[in-house]
Amino acid sequence: MTLSNTSDFFRRKRNISEIKSEVLVPFVESWFGAHQASSGGGAVSNALYLDLTLGFAGHDVASSAIPIRLLHAVYRTRGSRLDLNDSLETFFFDPDREALTLLKEVLEAQPFYDKLVHQPVILDDEATSALLQERLASKPAALAFLDPFADSYLQEMLLQLIRHEADLFMLLDFEKLEKVLISRKVDTLIQEIFGEHLDLIKAYYKAYRDTTRREDFVMNCLEAIFRDKGYTVFLFRINLPDRKQSSHYLLFASKVDLAYNKLKEIMLRYSDYQEDGVPLFGANLQHKQMTLFQEHYRFSIESLMKDLLQNAREYNNMALQQVYEKHSIGTHYILENYKQAYERLLRLGKVRFINPKTGHAISKPTYTSKIRYST
Repeated sequence: MTLSNTSDFFRRKRNISEIKSEVLVPFVESWFGAHQASSGGGAVSNALYLDLTLGFAGHDVASSAIPIRLLHAVYRTRGSRLDLNDSLETFFFDPDREALTLLKEVLEAQPFYDKLVHQPVILDDEATSALLQERLASKPAALAFLDPFADSYLQEMLLQLIRHEADLFMLLDFEKLEKVLISRKVDTLIQEIFGEHLDLIKAYYKAYRDTTRREDFVMNCLEAIFRDKGYTVFLFRINLPDRKQSSHYLLFASKVDLAYNKLKEIMLRYSDYQEDGVPLFGANLQHKQMTLFQEHYRFSIESLMKDLLQNAREYNNMALQQVYEKHSIGTHYILENYKQAYERLLRLGKVRFINPKTGHAISKPTYTSKIRYST
């Protein structure tokens, strides 16, 4: 599965279906591979993919293109090291029941349909819902796409998915999210999802009227909700082209760090960057030039250098790649940023690079070079 090799994908307004097709469908194979690697490299015997917000436009059969692409990609992996066809069960839901019926007909007409080991399950009755609950009960590797603020059923599903420790991939419209949070009578399911953060948000809205600050605060609270439940969270803001207003947020929550890193690497090609090479993990952010004021950055090469020095004992004699894998979780830093930071520390005499095969010092690091801190 390959992504279109364009960094300007978000330079025009995109809808949820377009973003799913561009990012989510190719990510599924990487996600499966990450779970397989995290399980010790052995085969993942069963895994689930749940698309709970198909986003049909009326009864447009063309809207089924994403499930078709996904299932065809699953079928193509048969017999490979990452055999999704053998291991992955897929479930599809949309509030539009007639559209679900159409989807079922379209999928069954595909030439590869009968060759799928696990034919897709359309969640359109109690029996299929019970089957999904049965599958989730064993806490398999599971990836769910949903917009939990579009429907009360999806809010119930979000709470269940969290309990079953599923990975969550969400494309969120902030205006829709804000509406459910500030309504006069907030739904009990929303209260359960947000918990104490709901009161914090209401207090913040009373104290501040600036819409940008409010939006940032709500999204920080949403990240915190998932972090508090043991998830690592990746957030990517997509602004409307040539405007400061957000179009969507991509929020991914996982308890498998490698899955988090895989999506982070995929989203690099769509991200804006700071002048020092650290990605902002957002598109169309209209980032102002701040080269002389890098102390204002949340993440910067200067901050990374300081952090790596403060933790010298922990990272001493580790390979550069290992330092990245351990330190970068929950940050904006990418592998190249660690190479940049350590090259600067070398010039300052703070570290040396060691060839892992010969044990000799080298002047240019590779990702496998060992980092030896000066005493």
